[in-house]
Amino acid sequence: MPTNLKFLLIGEVYTDVHLQLTIELKNMLRLGGIFHSARAFHANKTDYSLAFISPSYLSNTICSWADQLHATACSQIGEIKESPNVILISDTVEAGDQGYNDLLRSQSNTELWKDELREIIEREAPTDILVYPGKYEFRELIPIFNVISCRLHLDLQYDNEDIISALDDINEIETFITSTSSTYFKDSCTGESAKLADIVNTGKAKSVLLKENRGGSRYYRESTWVASPAFQIETAHSVGVGDCFNALFISKYYQGSTSEIALRHASYSSAWYASTWEHEKFCDLMNYLPSDNEISDLKGTEIHWEERTNYHIYIAAPDFPDVDVSWIEKLYDSLKYHNFVPHRPVLENGLITGSEPDEQQLEAYNNDLLLLENCSILVAVLLNDDPGTYVEIGWMAAKGKPVILFDPNRSAKNLFLRKSVNKICYSLGEVIDSVFEYASEKKGW
Repeated sequence: MPTNLKFLLIGEVYTDVHLQLTIELKNMLRLGGIFHSARAFHANKTDYSLAFISPSYLSNTICSWADQLHATACSQIGEIKESPNVILISDTVEAGDQGYNDLLRSQSNTELWKDELREIIEREAPTDILVYPGKYEFRELIPIFNVISCRLHLDLQYDNEDIISALDDINEIETFITSTSSTYFKDSCTGESAKLADIVNTGKAKSVLLKENRGGSRYYRESTWVASPAFQIETAHSVGVGDCFNALFISKYYQGSTSEIALRHASYSSAWYASTWEHEKFCDLMNYLPSDNEISDLKGTEIHWEERTNYHIYIAAPDFPDVDVSWIEKLYDSLKYHNFVPHRPVLENGLITGSEPDEQQLEAYNNDLLLLENCSILVAVLLNDDPGTYVEIGWMAAKGKPVILFDPNRSAKNLFLRKSVNKICYSLGEVIDSVFEYASEKKGW
């Protein structure tokens, strides 16, 4: 396979605004969209150029940053009007749904400049094009794609059925890329990798790349799935990490690495991307990547989307009407978002106040015990001094099952409590990381 790769990135540039950060980084903003892949190519010392679509007010800034990131060329191939291309992001670390809000998206109007795209393709002669469909009319670019000889890689980051139907009109797609958080995977493929593989089996693409968030990644080619774990590092953000993964996997694979090694390298490097906001630090980290042999031996977190429904998670907490249960609700929604099966015992087995007949109380008690037995992991949410939560922690700890303590108020001072749990977490992101870690360890349990 050729090693003299040169990529062309096609897609929109956004201004990312992060709403839930520390005081030091509050309301931080930076260029997003195809710039996440651009940062990955730059840090990986891969030749690339940019063909971007954006509002005119961003044009000079985009070209300036492209120059700093050593893009060999930067051309605007379209303009977005009536929309600022600003995305508000409410969950930066993706403990649950990230809550993207593309401001004024519904009224945006995009004008494509196809001659500029033809010109940069002719001038730069890329070996590979990585395209991100968006608000623009993707079908208008297909006649250009069908007369070029380079490989085409397409990421379905927008849940657009028009793009799926357009695949039939493209001569050849080298890689179809999506993630388990996309509506296309969850709804159209009903969360089944076998249905996603039909993109390849029906001849619409040569391969499929499936990103599974904290659970790893998979690559399908020539009727075979190859999998790789995720490598967890303390997460500063999760925005654009998948785009970084795309760039690093494709560049590594087409330099001659096996698909498994390429997946592992992409996962490892993307974890470093997620660990920092500082591009210079990310570049420094990329200078110290493990060798192919070393990365083959690294242990990570691997639990595929379909497998996660086997993991029932007991939420121990004072889930009562007179308590603010916001954290419980957020935890429940986050676990559902990642396809685990969370349980709120009070909602499932009923609220007991102590005034009910003994028979009813005993039934609720036994149902809670049965639920504890059937769950693989317990997450306790420490909101107040609730005896029931402490008993459930002790019960699961005695059974040798993983117990995670979510202590958002940092109130866990008792020695016996702290030593009875496997992990104490102070943020929802830490809880989700820990659930993936223990579920992966207990895989096949």
